[in-house]
Amino acid sequence: MPRRRAAFPGPVGFSRYVLLWLSASILAIAGTTRAQAPTPTAPEEIPGQFFTITEPITSETVQKIRAATREFVDANALGAKGKRPILVFEFVPGEVAPGTSDRGVCSDLADVVSSLGGARMTVAYVPQPLRGFAVLPVVACDEIVMGNASSLGPITPEGQPFDAAYSGYVRVLAVRKTRDPDLLMGMLNREADLRLVRTTDKALHYVLAENLPAFEKAHQIVEERPAWDGGLRGVLTAQRAREEGFCRRTADSRNELAAMYRLAGQSSVDDPTLGQMIRPVWVRLEGPLDAVMVGHLQKRIEQARLEKANLLILQVDSPGGDDAVVDALGDLLSAIKEMKTVAYIDERAEGLAALVPLACRDIVLKKGARLGGNARFVVVGGGRRHDLTETQVSGFSDKAALWASARGHSEALARALIDPAVTLLEARDARTGGTALIRPEDVDADRGRYQVLQVRKEPGQTLVINSDEVASYGLGQPVLDDEQFRANYGLRGRDIAIEGPTWVDSFVALLTDPYVSWILLFVGVFMLVIELKLPGIGLPGITSALAFLLFFWSHYLGGTADQLEIILFLIGLVCLAMELFVFPGFGIFGISGILLMLCSIVLASHTFIWPTKDYEYRELGVTLLQLTGLLIAVGIGAAILARYIPSLPVFNRLILKPEPWTGVEPEDPEHPYQPAPETYESLAFLVGETGRTTSPLRPTGKARFGNLQIDVVSAGGYVETDSLVEVLDVQGPRVIVKKVV
Repeated sequence: MPRRRAAFPGPVGFSRYVLLWLSASILAIAGTTRAQAPTPTAPEEIPGQFFTITEPITSETVQKIRAATREFVDANALGAKGKRPILVFEFVPGEVAPGTSDRGVCSDLADVVSSLGGARMTVAYVPQPLRGFAVLPVVACDEIVMGNASSLGPITPEGQPFDAAYSGYVRVLAVRKTRDPDLLMGMLNREADLRLVRTTDKALHYVLAENLPAFEKAHQIVEERPAWDGGLRGVLTAQRAREEGFCRRTADSRNELAAMYRLAGQSSVDDPTLGQMIRPVWVRLEGPLDAVMVGHLQKRIEQARLEKANLLILQVDSPGGDDAVVDALGDLLSAIKEMKTVAYIDERAEGLAALVPLACRDIVLKKGARLGGNARFVVVGGGRRHDLTETQVSGFSDKAALWASARGHSEALARALIDPAVTLLEARDARTGGTALIRPEDVDADRGRYQVLQVRKEPGQTLVINSDEVASYGLGQPVLDDEQFRANYGLRGRDIAIEGPTWVDSFVALLTDPYVSWILLFVGVFMLVIELKLPGIGLPGITSALAFLLFFWSHYLGGTADQLEIILFLIGLVCLAMELFVFPGFGIFGISGILLMLCSIVLASHTFIWPTKDYEYRELGVTLLQLTGLLIAVGIGAAILARYIPSLPVFNRLILKPEPWTGVEPEDPEHPYQPAPETYESLAFLVGETGRTTSPLRPTGKARFGNLQIDVVSAGGYVETDSLVEVLDVQGPRVIVKKVV
């Protein structure tokens, strides 16, 4: 059966078909567009770098800034268009003589800052009140950002007269940076009559009274009043500077300012290698982090400071470490300011070892390396693992956030590396315009500020960041191999020794172990008591000296003992010797010596001299408790020794014994035979008696009075064997004698 041909539609029908086709096409395109809409992405980051300028500003400061900024600009401006860097200069009042920077030096720095070519922008960051001529390089920057509690001015330091000849330079600088010249003149000369004028266009202007007539001819004035409050002449507060457009923004931290300008990398942390010849130190931390590594790294850092090194590379390959060790490592690294610190993870940094890189400025992952994982475990000796307590997790979470913040890393990301319960969000910050990694608590604390883009880690998951993901977390950068790493830091072709702990470090770590230290102290004190009780032997004295030597040597290399502790101990020994050999029975020197020796031992057991924090008080309490136990143990040991050593086969030969009683009394009418001393309640009857020493008195020893041989103490220092002595005094069991000349 033939098919019927469809009739061609008329004009009206054709128009209806066209409209339906267009509508369907538009809906399909719109649906496709919605389905393929990309997720919001962060604005492109801009290369940038912070430079700290501390008062008083010197010519050396100017030279460093000139060299560092030129190197950074040249390294970045040679790239693609739009990659010119932003330079941020943070001005910090020094602890010594703030506001006293020399005018000529500040003018030189202002010229350097204002004439930087190749930079996209220069920004002055003033987080604290700044006064004096140091304000000039601030004004020389393109933009000014102030802390909410900061201020600028006056420019002329207090006590110095206003120099009218300098007005021309300040006006030129103001015009160059499109700032109000009269405002700067009012900050330069506090006695100037500066007026704050509002015009019909609601704009505010600073006008010197002498320039007011000319200003009135060009503007219609609505309001006029003095510019300065009575006690703040020449001072521009952050709030006022922000309201009147002198300061573009305010920020309370470097990280916040870096986010405002979308600065890339770790720009908020100073780079000591800029403008300097790179002097590197490379240390490898391999295996579980232990006390050996802490001791070695601490010594190497001190040596690096003496060598004027400015780049410290930590090559990390670790499954974790002891909690106390990681805590010490993080504090040690976060305190380094004069060196650029780089954590180079060539294989893994798991568990608590993942927190150590957060205390470094740069984090670099080799291809295939990973950061994080097994966060709730502590790796101890022999590779054994145990769980962290909730208290430890909370404490390390706070510590990790502190280290990360100081190095420009995300605090929320740092917490997520240690605490699996943390939820990690990526959000857009309405205040800065950039993206940030935050926690839900941050969103709740500041409603309306953050727009959540995605969840980067769910609660209960263990965060593991591999080399391919590290850049997306804003935590660091990946490299293919060691050669690329060296090239990135200007080390290609240089022969650099990669150092690590040696057997000396292992030996020092063993000796500084709390248990081993306790044994050394016990041996030292116990043998010292034996030496004083059994003079003339020498072996206990040598053993005691060796034990104390090992204790202080290991703690000196371990960083807890210094010259102070060693000097106190030696002075204590001298005082004790004076008590025994020079002033026996006096007491003051002996007590002082013992206290000084105990004090030196306590100080050598800690890194602090006087506790100021809770954990330091806890450490001091534990040390004092251990020292008390040590003294009790020495007392018990001495009592046992005195009771049983005469019967021991070997040691009984070291004891001087009285000659055995033969049953025959000597025919000495002046010194008849006396019973053994323990049969007497008192030896006072010996006062004035003379006898002969049967051993050297140094100052203690033995002497015979008739048939009675007893322990005596010399009142006049050393006395030879077989010397005639006279009893001066008896104090309980203590018999004090002097040599009869």
